[in-house]
Amino acid sequence: MLQSLTSIAPHWLWYPHNGQWHTATAILLEQLANYQAQLQERQPTILVLAEPDPLCFISGFLAALSTGTPLLLANPQWQFQEWQQVAAILPQNFIAWGTVPPLDPQGAEEPLPQGWILIPTGGTQGRLRWAIHTVATLQAAVMGLQRHLRQGVIHCLSILPLYHVSGLMPVVRSLWSGGQLYLASHLRDLRRTAPPANWNLWLSLVPRQLQQVLTEPLPWLDKLRGIFIGGGPTWSQLLDQAAAQRLPLCLSYGMTETAGMICAQRQGDFLAGDRSCGQVLPHAQIALTPTGEIQIQSASLALGYYPQLFPEGIFQTDDRAQWRGDRLYILGRSSRKIISGGENIYPEELEALLLDSGLVQDIHIYGAPDPLWGEQVIALYVGDASPEELSRWLKQQCSAYKCPKQWISVPQIPRTPQGKVRLSSIMEAV
Repeated sequence: MLQSLTSIAPHWLWYPHNGQWHTATAILLEQLANYQAQLQERQPTILVLAEPDPLCFISGFLAALSTGTPLLLANPQWQFQEWQQVAAILPQNFIAWGTVPPLDPQGAEEPLPQGWILIPTGGTQGRLRWAIHTVATLQAAVMGLQRHLRQGVIHCLSILPLYHVSGLMPVVRSLWSGGQLYLASHLRDLRRTAPPANWNLWLSLVPRQLQQVLTEPLPWLDKLRGIFIGGGPTWSQLLDQAAAQRLPLCLSYGMTETAGMICAQRQGDFLAGDRSCGQVLPHAQIALTPTGEIQIQSASLALGYYPQLFPEGIFQTDDRAQWRGDRLYILGRSSRKIISGGENIYPEELEALLLDSGLVQDIHIYGAPDPLWGEQVIALYVGDASPEELSRWLKQQCSAYKCPKQWISVPQIPRTPQGKVRLSSIMEAV
């Protein structure tokens, strides 16, 4: 692995600055050599990486991989509660780079295996978990995507957080495929500086970002090789708008545990009318239980949630789907199912309806304990419509028992950078 890192192409990494894209590979290589020396000298049990600067983050990430140093990726914006969860699993003799507060490690004293990469993902009740990946699992994801796209070299344009798998994978896809990486921090960077017109770039977006670029269009988006859409359900109105603007979307399905996509459309599928998540990538297998839950086997599957390993075999998700031919259609998550008065209610269905209506700009529907019904349906929404108007409209679209009993108007719904609702912040918002 060290050899592949020291032979990084001179024009691999590019940054936007003053209206132009400039290569930053030379700076990265200088930092990388310095970081490698630090790790080899100190030999920590684990490196906690919370670098807000993208260049420093990538340098630290590659230094850990090249030296075999176990690595924990962290969000630089985490607060006390999140860092306490880090401390609870952290072994002694760790080192931290970036915006990491003083931590009192409470984890096991045994060193972590060489080459482990702990990537954060949301857990139950809003608690963090760390999926255990390795160079082998990340490489399996890259090679599977290359085979699926029938494309050896993958050039990437990335604006997603690097500590998250959706932001990390464009880095390794471009590096390990011999491509180039055009790296920006925010959509506003792309509004100021368009990417080079002569590159067949792949961009990854979450649905909320797609909504932003449809509201304030970027004129060159339809020139990209493809735009991967993942990280959550994308409602039909948004997809219709993207199709009308001829955006080359590639809908996909994947997660932190699988190192990103294990199912994706190919170029042209979306604009031909396909609204599935595409076909299963060559490195993965997907099966559905009799009730529709997705089961996964994949060469890119994480080893477990640190410090526990997964049992060998099949990874059971709480996502529900159906096959139509060889195409996968995601229906929602079993874990969000609400049971009210003995009836099963799926929030994703109602959210998609209301977002398509144009009556709300954002919405999150959930169940709360109710002494009479077991659970009652509650809607947290952003928009000018009154609860009466929303309820009246929704009852015209679906069974009355599905309609929320409470409609709560809020300025915004707390979400992660990937567009997922921050469960721990919901009650604060209410």
